[in-house]
Amino acid sequence: MIKNRYAVFILFVVLVLAFWNVLDYLYASFITRSAYHFTAGGDLLIPLVVGLVMGYDLFLRKRKGK
Repeated sequence: MIKNRYAVFILFVVLVLAFWNVLDYLYASFITRSAYHFTAGGDLLIPLVVGLVMGYDLFLRKRKGK
């Protein structure tokens, strides 16, 4: 287990970005049968914001009970 909270936070954000794009690719390829298009807003900015907010809440926020 990784003890450094900041390393876990960065790893979490990178994994959110990767999984978001893989799932978007699979959705475009197999469900809608369309070409996959990478856009900076939809495939980079939105998952980055989601990963940052979720990662902060899960790993960096100080909890009252701890």
